[in-house]
Amino acid sequence: MALNFLKGFNKTNLVSKTYEYCIDFLNNSRCKTLPFHSVQHTDDVYQYVRTIANYEEVYGSDLEPILIAALFHDTGMAETYIDHEEQSVIHATEFLKENDYPSSKLEIVQNCIMATKMPQNPKTKAEKILCDADLYHLGLESYIFRNERLRAEWELFFNNQFSDEEWFALNVDFLDTQKYHTWFGKTVLNNRKDLNCKMLKERHEKYKH
Repeated sequence: MALNFLKGFNKTNLVSKTYEYCIDFLNNSRCKTLPFHSVQHTDDVYQYVRTIANYEEVYGSDLEPILIAALFHDTGMAETYIDHEEQSVIHATEFLKENDYPSSKLEIVQNCIMATKMPQNPKTKAEKILCDADLYHLGLESYIFRNERLRAEWELFFNNQFSDEEWFALNVDFLDTQKYHTWFGKTVLNNRKDLNCKMLKERHEKYKH
């Protein structure tokens, strides 16, 4: 019993250690100043994974690699914006190998991170949970506000100056085609996402010439 308890403690401890490492890493990189893909975004996705996994009945050792993937999924933004997922995988792999993480679980972490690459195409339940957590904000009341942060970020990195009509058209198309993958996403998040999409369409009509 004592040995089993210690094993459980070590697993929990690695998630805590990963959390501290990733938040510190992001706080000491350019991610600290990103309007959307901020340190807060990573912390949010980490918490959203817990919420979705609870509904999907994924717990304990099965939840652990998804939480770790959530913490690492945008660390690649410290170096590159385009294809940052590959760099995030490198960061996660180096850290987890140093902590003697089992290769089978490391592979889950790597696959979960890569599944968040747009357009999303998750295969496993773990990948679906992280993908829905990453786009959780589409189903929040604060979506419009958060989306303006993304607009500012794209202007900063790609020098893309969107007109209001262009921005709303782009996002209406995205929300119309985006699909959630978990039960929680398809029901709870999707209901609010549909309302957000309707709101965007109304705004788009307003700015059409």
